[in-house]
Amino acid sequence: MSSQFPDLKNEMDQISVPVEKLDTIIAETVSETKIKKPKKRIVMYAVSAAVVGFGLFIGSAMVSPAMAKVASNIPIVGTFFNDIGDEGLKIAGQKGLTQVVDQTAKDNGVTLTINEVFYDGTRLTLGYTQESILPLGELERPVIKADGKEINFSSGYSGEFVTPQKYKGVIDITPTKELPEQFEMKIHFDSVGLVPGNWTFQFPVKQSNEVKVIRLDEDIKLVGAELNVNSLKIGPAGTVLDMKIIADSGLLDPHSLEFYLIDDKGSVINFLNGRIHGETVDGKEYATIQRLYEPLDERVGRVKVIPYRIEFPLGDLKEESVGMDKIELPFRMSQGEFGDIIITDIKYADDRTIVYYDVQGEAILDNYASMSTLWIEDAKGEKLILDEKPFPERIKDQSFKKEFDTGKKKGLTLKTRHQPLPEMLEGFEIEIP
Repeated sequence: MSSQFPDLKNEMDQISVPVEKLDTIIAETVSETKIKKPKKRIVMYAVSAAVVGFGLFIGSAMVSPAMAKVASNIPIVGTFFNDIGDEGLKIAGQKGLTQVVDQTAKDNGVTLTINEVFYDGTRLTLGYTQESILPLGELERPVIKADGKEINFSSGYSGEFVTPQKYKGVIDITPTKELPEQFEMKIHFDSVGLVPGNWTFQFPVKQSNEVKVIRLDEDIKLVGAELNVNSLKIGPAGTVLDMKIIADSGLLDPHSLEFYLIDDKGSVINFLNGRIHGETVDGKEYATIQRLYEPLDERVGRVKVIPYRIEFPLGDLKEESVGMDKIELPFRMSQGEFGDIIITDIKYADDRTIVYYDVQGEAILDNYASMSTLWIEDAKGEKLILDEKPFPERIKDQSFKKEFDTGKKKGLTLKTRHQPLPEMLEGFEIEIP
């Protein structure tokens, strides 16, 4: 074997993989459906209506030494969040509000580095890189301690391979209880992908002082429930709404509630993720709710919060479809009571298809039109998702465009489905000093 390349067999033999865990992975792979799974993983209870995806260019890095060289030299420390798809973290990185950690731990053939951390009271996010001979990717759920005390949290993961052996990832951590303004953070991972080991890091974390906290104690009466709004936190990387709810069991399920956040210009602020934690006592459900949205424009003076819920019928939702080679524009597709989609234009490139469309209906849509579903399937029924652009993009008003990873495939089908219209509840406004 050439001395320019590592002895892959020896490296792989040194990596200990539990047989029972490998069997589980194989079983899951065999039973996996054809639908592509999103990259974002949620631990405990966390939801994500607009998770921004990352590009994946393993293939180009493998076949092009020049591309691999460029990818391996992507700047990491000091600018980690500047080139990812999260607008809030981009802003934090550009303003220099992140904290450089640059701690590395090695075990069992895997090198893990915590590059940067961002914490401002609205979100706690870690940026990391992982290097190994095998493309392992995402981390397993860690144990996290703040000032020596283990915290309970929900978390979401996203990332990309910058080379076949280097993975760049982000962990969004949402504690169930508020953390101090500054604390000593200890984080321990006992597994990276299939590989067990010990990767432990400890470093100080300090809250950014650019967060505006609006303390509220406002009670909102809902049908079968009482909603208490605790606070609105406005930071450079996100906007957090903290609430509590007491609901009568059987009348209103707190887990079915979502919340639009709309600024005084009428723009819907994109939802990023959230959590809910509660218990039932004497026929009543007590829950705390937190919702994270993208940052507000500095000129916004007021926001409106509109609670809503969607009751999905039992069984599969009805689908509408049209063959891409038979479509005549403009083409109308029904989404049931949710409204209609009007396909206004379709453009083709060598590796993708771009669909332009209008959404007609009474529902409120965010910038990703996340509640108005539209997708393309190939002749085998597989959804064709463009990893770096998995969501639609608003062009203007209710007009959107969405790109699909179709290549030069034939026999494509454009699909949507019928959806119930959200039930809008009484909203309330929050003044921003």
